[in-house]
Amino acid sequence: MLHNELVAHSNAVRLLKTNGDYLPVGNEVRDFRSVIDIKEKRIAIISAGDVDDVLNEEMKELIYEYRPDILIVCARAQDREGSAYRMLKENYADLIKEENEFWTEWTDNPNDAMTTKQKVVDRIVTRIMTIK
Repeated sequence: MLHNELVAHSNAVRLLKTNGDYLPVGNEVRDFRSVIDIKEKRIAIISAGDVDDVLNEEMKELIYEYRPDILIVCARAQDREGSAYRMLKENYADLIKEENEFWTEWTDNPNDAMTTKQKVVDRIVTRIMTIK
C-alpha cells in the first residue's frame, strides 16, 4: 500500500528483487526492495523484515548502491534475539528518530485490517512529503 502511494508521487521507480521472494500476487507484490525518487528525495523500501541478518545486509546494499535520503524497512515488533526489530535498535539506534517510527494498531478483525494499515500509510506519506 505504501509503495503504491509513493509511486503515485514519483518521478522514477526501481523495483528490485529480494531473496528470490519477489512474488506478484494479484496487484500486490510481496517481499521486495524498491527505490523511488520523489522530487529531490530518494526513498528506498525493504518490505521483508523478518530475519535480522538478511535485513541488515539488504540495508547495507541499498545504502551503498543507491544512497537513499530515506530508508523504510518493515520489521516485526518482537524484541528478541535474532529479530529484525532488535537488530535495528542495536545497529541503527543513532539513525532512528522516534517520530519516524510507525506502527499499525493490532486488530483481530479482518474487516478493519486495511483501514488500520491505510492510516499508517497516510501518516508515512505525509511525513515523507514534509521532510526537506
